[in-house]
Amino acid sequence: MSSPFLSSMPADSRLQSCSRSADFHDSWSVHPVDPGITTFAALQAVFMRSPRWIANAMALRNKVVSKLGLKDLGGFDKLNPEKPLSAYRIGDRLGIFTLLSVSEEEIVMGDDDKHLQVQVSVYRDWQQNLVTVSTVVHVKNWFGHLYMLPVKPAHRRIVPATLRVLTR
Repeated sequence: MSSPFLSSMPADSRLQSCSRSADFHDSWSVHPVDPGITTFAALQAVFMRSPRWIANAMALRNKVVSKLGLKDLGGFDKLNPEKPLSAYRIGDRLGIFTLLSVSEEEIVMGDDDKHLQVQVSVYRDWQQNLVTVSTVVHVKNWFGHLYMLPVKPAHRRIVPATLRVLTR
């Protein structure tokens, strides 16, 4: 079993072009223990089975930033596990994000607020049995830069921790 590792963004990811102008971007990959897991099932597992400390961190984030006029995004677990991917439409919420595009290999989600724009891709490489989560952030103002100071190091712990659920 492999642990999540820092990787390159998949060459044909829909986020590839917007990553060039990003203020922050990274990609983390993992070899899932289930070689047949679909992109959506991987996304569901990552969102629904994330470690408790991540849910607590999101709750704290929401409490603090809502006082500063930013969106309360809720939690990753705000995803209906019974709802199939085919029932989702572009613009629907998937956990804390809005669905932007869907294909068999890649689900792209995002959020746009006053301080920054975030896009996240869950990409399934069937040939290499990889699931890759890529994040692209465009900062809009000084508050976005300030916001990213604690978010960058937290993000580098959160993404690998969530991907570990695919190795069990």
